Amino acid sequence: MTKRIRTIDLDNPFAPSFEGMCEVLLVRHGEQQFFENIPLGEALDAPLSETGWKQARAVGERLAPARLGRVYCSPMKRAFDTANEIAKHHGLAPIVRDDLREIDLWQKAPQDRGLLDLYSREELVEIYREVSRSRMHSAYPHVEDVAEFKARVVRAVDSIIAESEGHRVVVACHGGVINAYLSELFGSSYDHLVNVFHTSITVVRGADTRRAVLTINDYSHVMAVQSHRGDLNA
Repeated sequence: MTKRIRTIDLDNPFAPSFEGMCEVLLVRHGEQQFFENIPLGEALDAPLSETGWKQARAVGERLAPARLGRVYCSPMKRAFDTANEIAKHHGLAPIVRDDLREIDLWQKAPQDRGLLDLYSREELVEIYREVSRSRMHSAYPHVEDVAEFKARVVRAVDSIIAESEGHRVVVACHGGVINAYLSELFGSSYDHLVNVFHTSITVVRGADTRRAVLTINDYSHVMAVQSHRGDLNA
């Protein structure tokens, strides 16, 4: 019989075991390799940069002592490679879930063009200013269906929790994915709640339909390998 965990124990950081619940470590991928005016199709699935690989190794080493049951990831290269850096310490292989892929903010724009081919720098500043002000993906003029993106993310993470009861698992994914799930849990109308740093760890626990958020955006492990961040790689 499945143990019915008390809600008060769900958010107890000193819980002796994960019996009756699942602990999910939502890990953003390492920094991706961008360059100015990169074609949008290349940017969507950009690989890890040199710094991104350092970040991925750092989070892998941080989680090496943890008891992990599974490692899931988005199919995008930067997320898969980050997941693999974590999984290899545990003799695991990443489990790819397509619904964990990042939102395509420029889906309806020409994919062989860069943003500076489509907009002036001044126009881009205005777009990003409105994104920052509204904290909504709909401020991007060519974004994919935002409601469907959030729905698929929530389905994906909830299904992982349901199939991983009794385990701590890693989900290596994306800043937009993590924000979408947090937005759902907090009942927020915003798409962007927090600037999720590369390879930061956000901890959520789930039992049946209940959820508890323990920590958000813990990136202390990268401080030894990184001292600055470029504007292209926020």
